[in-house]
Amino acid sequence: MARSIFQRYFGGLSRNTFLLALASLFADISTEMLYQVLPIFLTQTLNASGSIVGLVEGVAQATQNIVQGFSGSLSDKLQKRKPIAMAGYLLAAVAKPLIGLSTVWQGLLGARVLDRFGAGSRSAPRDALIASSVDEQNRGRAFGLEGIGDNAGAFLGPLLAVFLLNLVANRYSLHLLSRSCPRSPRLLDGAVCKRTSGCGTRKI
Repeated sequence: MARSIFQRYFGGLSRNTFLLALASLFADISTEMLYQVLPIFLTQTLNASGSIVGLVEGVAQATQNIVQGFSGSLSDKLQKRKPIAMAGYLLAAVAKPLIGLSTVWQGLLGARVLDRFGAGSRSAPRDALIASSVDEQNRGRAFGLEGIGDNAGAFLGPLLAVFLLNLVANRYSLHLLSRSCPRSPRLLDGAVCKRTSGCGTRKI
């Protein structure tokens, strides 16, 4: 029965499609883990202001959006989509540890831009690889599978970040969870207040 369900939803998909979906899963897990702790790292560790947090994310996202168009055109011109996509994944993987090693917000900005540069450069070539890996009639399934990996990574990343931070810094975990679950901030704030017994006077 499980095999028939698999064939129904994923039949006709190639090995490359599953590998690219897994790559999207793990890339998004790491990105979302980083995104949740980045404002805290900037403001509490690097002593940056809130405007610097906005500047870093604004420049990083702008870089990703601009690079996406150029990478797609370049991959069409060179007809070398796999090397460009792999270079994008490699740049993003190298940039993430550099963010944690940054001692000033300017260094973090450079690493974050490098991370988003890698993400932008891999996006269009990856989509082209997915499209060329399956028949035309199965392209919807192929992109749907990649979307599953992408969205699953976006869901698992913040949860994994909270779990890991709970092991090393218990007070930050509730703050991150309240950011990841905007529908329940009052419940989590109440939990934090009970733990600190003075939420009106003590900073969390």
